[in-house]
Amino acid sequence: MINKSKLLFCVFAFCLANSFALAQNSKDGVDLFALKNADPNAITIEQAINIALENNSNIQVAKKSAEIYDQQVKQYWSYVYPQVNLSASYTRTIHPQEVLTSMGKFRMGLDNATSASAEATLLLWKGGAVSAGIRMGKYHSQSGYLELNETQNLIKDDVNILCYGIILSHALIQVQQENLDIAKDHLKEIQQKYKQGLASDLDVLNQKVKVSNTEPALIQAKNGYEIGLLTLRRILNKDPQDELSLKWELKDIMDYQIPDLETLFEMAQNNRPELIITQLAAEMAKEQVNVAKAEHYGSLTAFANATYTGSSDEVIIPMSSYNSSWGTAVGLRLNIPLFEGFKVSSQVRQKELAYEQALIQAQDTQRNIKIEVKRAWLNLNEAKERIASTKGTIGQARKNLHSTNLRYRNGLASRLDLDDAALLLHDAELQFVQAVHDGFVALSNLNYAVGKDVAVK
Repeated sequence: MINKSKLLFCVFAFCLANSFALAQNSKDGVDLFALKNADPNAITIEQAINIALENNSNIQVAKKSAEIYDQQVKQYWSYVYPQVNLSASYTRTIHPQEVLTSMGKFRMGLDNATSASAEATLLLWKGGAVSAGIRMGKYHSQSGYLELNETQNLIKDDVNILCYGIILSHALIQVQQENLDIAKDHLKEIQQKYKQGLASDLDVLNQKVKVSNTEPALIQAKNGYEIGLLTLRRILNKDPQDELSLKWELKDIMDYQIPDLETLFEMAQNNRPELIITQLAAEMAKEQVNVAKAEHYGSLTAFANATYTGSSDEVIIPMSSYNSSWGTAVGLRLNIPLFEGFKVSSQVRQKELAYEQALIQAQDTQRNIKIEVKRAWLNLNEAKERIASTKGTIGQARKNLHSTNLRYRNGLASRLDLDDAALLLHDAELQFVQAVHDGFVALSNLNYAVGKDVAVK
């Protein structure tokens, strides 16, 4: 007969050998993100972003807003060009009026009376209001395209985060499916031991409950994946029933190099559209003050006009010198307000207060953007640390589970040891996939906060 100690040594050596082989073959969790049997018609994250930038309704609205601002530039330039107005009138007398005199009644006017006038005006000076208005128009135009750029960055960030959520749901499906498979395998092991009289019916019942309790998490993960694709359809302006699937090759977030925090602040200062928009808003508010002040100084306008009048009983528009006349004139008009009841002074003060508000808002926006940048930077570093601490844990947990399973088969471990080993693997996988997801979300948020892609592979 084989000595008991030798038997235990053989069992331990077998478990150790199998555990070493498993450790050599086990992966560090990246396999959880692998996409198997990808749909050939599936789109990548980059393609999803391009579709959203082309079709999303918010982008279309932002483009229209930019075009409106372009037209406002033309509106301000209209004050520089001459203004030409033409007016005309025709009167047909039905019952002519008569004048009573000592000599009798006399008829006033003829049956047909026609008049016309044309006038061209050119604003020569308005206290700087015209040049201020032109500058405001340019600021509006720049703001329109910056708002479009900001909307595009926001859509890109939304699509990125949504796609990473879909990838997370896919990874969670793998995690929950593996957890369910392990629970079912353990149920078979316990049932086999029950048949051998080495486990109780209570152990079998407990494991059946564990299998049942594991299935809802898998169902929830699958539903989260489908909900993510449904939300992606909405962002891409697709019908909920349209076929859509996502494919990816997820790079290691640890391979991305990020500039230091001060460099990120400087990049955000130069590239973040929202910050530049608030700065332009402050400049426009300043020009509004100049426009309001211009009302104190009045205006100088050049004009030229031509007038025609005519009346006749026979024709509507008489041209003979006998019953028509022409006149032309040129000149300058100076309008200086002497007293307006403090209306202009009040308007100037309102615009000055609005300018002060715009400066405060610009400073507040700058501060908030720096907070956004630092928050995303901190979240990215924290996610990287979590990935580094959990990346190797999955292989170790799988090795531990395999060893515990072998020991359980040979009566060297209890069912509780088996449950603990399975739970350790499940927790390690959940923490790893969540850390990877959080890392890519933080990277996308950092790109948005800065206003451009900052990561270098």
